[in-house]
Amino acid sequence: MTKLFATLAIGTLAFASPAAANHIFNLDTPFPSRGACEAESAELSAGDQDMLLENFPEVFSTKGEVASFLTRAFSCERNASDGQWYITDHRQEVLDSEWFQRR
Repeated sequence: MTKLFATLAIGTLAFASPAAANHIFNLDTPFPSRGACEAESAELSAGDQDMLLENFPEVFSTKGEVASFLTRAFSCERNASDGQWYITDHRQEVLDSEWFQRR
């Protein structure tokens, strides 16, 4: 039940407000280097931490949990076809992971 609730709560991030899940609005943004992509992802994470902790206290109990979730859920990966780096969404994989179940 907790896993289902967490999935629904995290899934609604995309629809809560533009500031609710900034990463998902940048999935199609190309970055020329991994460093540029990681820097943007870190900035987006910093902006989302307080909101996620406040809006989902039943899912996250500390800022550290939110930061760990965001780091795991959104990574930077290189697209072989254009050589650019993109923020990649792994939220469902993280929600299904042992790490999420243990924390």
